[in-house]
Amino acid sequence: MSLEGIEGEIRVKNLLAWLASLFKVEVVWIEKEHGHWVKQRRYHPVTRAMVLVCVLFLVFSVPWRQYFFRVSREPQASEMEAPDEVSLPPPGGGEYATQPEMTDSLDPSHVYPGPIPDDLEIADDEYWLRVIKGNFKLYLYQGLDMERSYEVAVGRNPGDKERVGDNRTPNGIFTVQSIEDSRSWVYDFGDGNGPVRGAYGPWFIRLRTGWRGIGIHGTHDPDSLGTMVSEGCVRMHNYDLGELKQIAGINMKVVIEE
Repeated sequence: MSLEGIEGEIRVKNLLAWLASLFKVEVVWIEKEHGHWVKQRRYHPVTRAMVLVCVLFLVFSVPWRQYFFRVSREPQASEMEAPDEVSLPPPGGGEYATQPEMTDSLDPSHVYPGPIPDDLEIADDEYWLRVIKGNFKLYLYQGLDMERSYEVAVGRNPGDKERVGDNRTPNGIFTVQSIEDSRSWVYDFGDGNGPVRGAYGPWFIRLRTGWRGIGIHGTHDPDSLGTMVSEGCVRMHNYDLGELKQIAGINMKVVIEE
């Protein structure tokens, strides 16, 4: 064997011996007071340093904090029917959305929506939604009490819907038909930019209105909120929609007014 080969073999053996020493536990006896001896285990300094680094990483890493301190939340509401008792969630929309810079969802008195329609029958503990198109607001009620308000966009033409393609948001008392995951949906607005992924945001709350495709959904363009811009649906900020989805359920009442 050549000299270089021998030197290489020695280096490999030394490396393996050093690696083995990292996992070797040295047991020593230490004399304490009154002639009392105790056994103590000593670990390699590099091993102790590696353990310390791992502990620090686990303590300060985000996933670890989220697991133990419940930093993150996911929507828990059923999509099949409205629960009998619901606790209003704190502001938040889940991992899909970003909180808008300004929201009045915690200040329902910011814009007074007016008296509740006389022909609306609502139980005292029932959650329901109300859209006032002229205010560009969607209000969340429990019974007669308004809990939250959100900025929305509505149909680009005023008035009640009369025909397909008139770009009006229908007026009336409706119910939720389904809550659908719309994160993968695309839509072509005909503006030359082609199909837009995420045009409907994370959720599409489909309504029974007598018209096809009318619902409450998110948007890829939050700057459009507060305007008349949609083809008939009610648009919300994705963050607010994620919050609302935790309360909404099948057959939930939705009132849309001018």
